[in-house]
Formats: sequence, C-alpha cells, structure tokens
Amino acid sequence: MRFVVAVSVLVCAALAAAPAEASVDEAWMEVQEALSANDEAPLTEPIEELVESAEEIDVRRLTPQASALVAWSHGRSSAGDQALQAALRLDAELPAAHFLLAERSWEEGRRLQAVPRYLRGWVALFQNEVSRRHLLWSTALWTAIGLALAAAVTMVVLTARTLRRSAHDAMVLSRMIFERGNAVVFGVVLLLLPLLAGLGPVWLLVYLFVIGWVYLDRGQRIVAVACCLVLALLPVGLDALQRGLFDAPTVTRRVAVALDERQLEPSALREFLNLKEVFGGDSTYHLILGELLRMHSAPEPAKAEFQTAALEPLGDARSFVILGNMALEDGDAQLAIQYYDEAIATDGRAALAYHNLSSAYDLVRRFQQGDIARARARELAGGRSASLGLRGRDPRVRYPAVTSDDLRSLVRGLTPEQRQQAGLSPGSWRSLRQLLSPLSMVFWATGLFGAVVLAVRLRWFSGARECGKCGKVYRFNDEPGESGVYCKQCVSVFLQRDVVPIDQQAAKLAQVRRWGSWSSFARRLGALLAPGGYQVVVGRIVVGVVLALVFWFGIAGALVWAPRFLSAIEPTMALPPVMIALVLLAVVAWLGSVAASWRRR
Repeated sequence: MRFVVAVSVLVCAALAAAPAEASVDEAWMEVQEALSANDEAPLTEPIEELVESAEEIDVRRLTPQASALVAWSHGRSSAGDQALQAALRLDAELPAAHFLLAERSWEEGRRLQAVPRYLRGWVALFQNEVSRRHLLWSTALWTAIGLALAAAVTMVVLTARTLRRSAHDAMVLSRMIFERGNAVVFGVVLLLLPLLAGLGPVWLLVYLFVIGWVYLDRGQRIVAVACCLVLALLPVGLDALQRGLFDAPTVTRRVAVALDERQLEPSALREFLNLKEVFGGDSTYHLILGELLRMHSAPEPAKAEFQTAALEPLGDARSFVILGNMALEDGDAQLAIQYYDEAIATDGRAALAYHNLSSAYDLVRRFQQGDIARARARELAGGRSASLGLRGRDPRVRYPAVTSDDLRSLVRGLTPEQRQQAGLSPGSWRSLRQLLSPLSMVFWATGLFGAVVLAVRLRWFSGARECGKCGKVYRFNDEPGESGVYCKQCVSVFLQRDVVPIDQQAAKLAQVRRWGSWSSFARRLGALLAPGGYQVVVGRIVVGVVLALVFWFGIAGALVWAPRFLSAIEPTMALPPVMIALVLLAVVAWLGSVAASWRRR
C-alpha cells in the first residue's frame, strides 16, 4: 500500500511540475515555418505537434489549417503530396485534399490509387457539413429542373396525341351552332382561343393540352395533372431552392456544427462573439462562447466567459467544472477544488465534477477524499467515469461536452426581437408569391379550366374516336354502320367485302398502309425526341415516367448541375467522370425508349 501511495505521489508531482503544452496556434506557427522553408523533411514533426495540441483540447477538425495546406500544395509535387496527406490528418472530411491526391495519382499513371481516392473525395463531400448542404440544395434544384423538363416534354407528347380529335370536336361543336362556312371559322377560333386573346403561344400549348384530357385514360390523366402541378409549382420551387442554396447558413447553425464536430471555425466564433449584446446575461451563451474560445486557443477570454456563466443566477454546473479543470491544468489544485465544490453544490449529480475532484485531491495528497470522490463519480456515471465528456491536457481530466443541444436551448428562449437581431427571423412566404408569376399562372389557371372541361365533357359531350385501321377521326353513332373500333368505311371494306367494289378496297388498303407508315414514323420520332413519351401514350405509365425522369435528370445533371454547381461546390473535383456517368444514364433511358418503339409494327 505504501508503495502505491509513493508512486501516486511521484506521478502527481510530475504532472504538477510539467510545463504547459504548446497551443494550437503555436504549433501552427511551427508548421508555417516548415512550409516557408519549402523542404518536406521538417514538415512531419510540426504536424505531429499540431495534431497533439488539438487532441489535448479534443479538437478533431482543424479545417482552416487543412485548407491552408491544400492551397500551399498547388504547384508542388512531392512536398505537395506530403502537405495533402497532412491536411487529411488535420481534417479527414476536407474533399479538396482527396480530389487533389486522386488527380496527381491519375496524372502519374497510378490509376488503381486514383479511383479509390476520388471515391473517398465524394464520401468526404457528403461528410463535410458545408459541402453536404450545398450538394443537397443543388441536387434539389437539379431535380426540379429535370422534373420540369420531363413534364414539359410529356405534355407536348400527349398534346400531339390528342390534337386531331380535339380539332374534330371543335368543328363538330361549331357545326352544331353555325352553318358550314361560319362553322369552320368558329372551330379555328375555338382551337386558337388563347392566341387570339393575346395570351401567347405557351397559353395556347397548355390550352390544347388540357382540352384533350377527355381522350386520356386514368393513368394518363394522373400524369397530365402531375405535369401541370410540377410546372405550376416550378417558379415557387426554384425561388425557394435558389435562396436556400445561395443564402449563407446562420451563425447558430455553424456554431452547432463546430461544437458537435469539434471543428475550428474562426468566422463562426467571431460572429457569435458579436451577438453578446443580444445574448448577454444568458449563462448558456457564455458557456458556449467560452467553449468556442477554449477550442480556438484563447484560454484567458474563455475563463472570463466561464466565470460570467458561473455567476449567472441560473448558472450551469459545467461552467464550474471547466473552470476547475483549467485551474488544475495551470497547477492550482486548491482553486480547482473550490470550483469543483461549487459545481457539486449547483448539481449534486455532476459525475465529472466528482471525477475531476478526485484528481485534484490526489495532487494535494488527500488520497482518501480522492478515493471517495472517485467512487461517487463511478456511481453517478454507472461505470467508468473516465469515459465521460472530452479529454483535457491532463489525460485524467475530463471536460463536460457543450453541444448543439445547448445552442438549441439558447435559441428557444429568445424573443422575436432577439431572433431578428441574431438573424434567426422565421422564413418568409415570399416564394409563394411566385404562384402569381405568368409562368405559374399559365399552368394552374389552365389546369383548373381543363378540369372543368373534362367534367362537362364526361357528362354531356363524349369524345371522338380514332379508327384503329386508317386513323380517321369520327364520332360514334354519327352515322349508321360505324363501330367502337373502326370507322364506317373500314367496316364496309374489311367486314363486308362482297358488297364493296375492288377499286374502293384497294384505295382503302393504300390509305391504311399510309396511315400505318406515318403512325410508325411518328411513334419512333416521338420516342427518339421524347424518351418515355411513347410508353406513356401506349399506356405503360410507370415505365414511361421512369424513363423520362431518368433521361432528363441525366441531361440536366450533365449540362447544368455538374458544370455550374458541382464545380463551384468543389473546384478541385474532376468533372468529366461525373458528366460521363450522367450522360450514360441518359443514353440508357433513351435507348430503352427507342427500342420499345421499334418492336411494334
């Protein structure tokens, strides 16, 4: 027992006499001196010291320093590679380092190394909070563009499919009201009504689209209504997505990420510090600010913030624990004990206060009290109290975690005026005003008109039919002898051949062949120009919608998303592989649509 006590005394004395370790800023100065020497040999040791300094305050992501190493590596070969590897040690979620290493491996012919590094860069893009946010917003914008293109092209295809019968209906309705000469004029007016009213060609196209809904089956009508909804909401969605993509994240969001990921973020610290007039007097604010300052190697200002948090009426016991830890690391064990006692008086179940108090008692050789405090810490922690919280410079000292939950608690207590001062005002409804934009109105207004026309026509004015043989448009039961599938002439020629002259049969067969050739040409041309449209027309709704979405997603991604957004999110990324993959995706959908149109004769 005496031997154990003697060893403990020697260890405690050594810890108390150990000089304070270098801060992150001091270690980074050493790295900068090594970089200025332009020699890769001395870089390893300063990086190790920097990593160790960060680990002492449990900082896991040194993003500013890693970004500086990436910038320094440009234009340098072997030294640049070492700097990139060092950048990944400082921040493994920095995509630029992965992509630059992949690019150099590819240029040097090390293809097997380049591909996994490139893929790791993509993984880092989704791990990094900033790039992940921009990726999600830009992908949503890309999706909206792809949906809009697919909806617009599908709308054109369905309009072309129903236009002949809609024109026939206009002429039939005109003949019911006027004589033959005036009926033709009135029929043309009905078909070109939006254009004659000065609304423009887009209104005309959507108008012709909706008056043909009566000729669509149930699945096609669902697709048609979905096309109108997508295009009507497109201006609203684009406005909201653009603001989400280009508006900077709030300071509270950036501080929350820094706390949870233990990331150095000097700009977030500076902006959060400027909010002292808004949050001043709130113990949680001073606790968070103190932790940010401690992470950024500013111990004295951090102590001031922790002391302010501890003095607030609703103070947090963690402030006393942190102050005790900092006093203990400075070698003042008696002051540390006082702070730990204050923490226990504030919260009797603060396990970390008992855990660190035991270390302070050991340093002043009050081993029995240290054992009592240690046992109490284990009891409250339900096991090993040494696994709680964050590590400190003394490996036995544990810091309480300050997380985004504390920040959310702080924000919940703000008044509307304080929220506005902090830049946390609620989202506006400005995007909904885009429903009154001309592009949005043309689809929702005309869509409502189409729904009314469809209801009326289903009840009082049935649609025309298209002959399955020759393609002639006719109205069922207008003349005796017509069927629900064939026109009167085809019934006579193909079902009553004995009473039809040979020359009429030959002429009708030639007409049928011409119609077959033209319909086959139109079907294949439509599949060529509008992938998925052919499947929608023939009733394969799900397949057609999927093919259309995949094709236009691929095209929009290759022409808009990758060159305009992805290159801005991460300039070091090689775009050709992404663009090639998106084009291949579009080609596969296009081939699937075209192949299906050629199977039917």
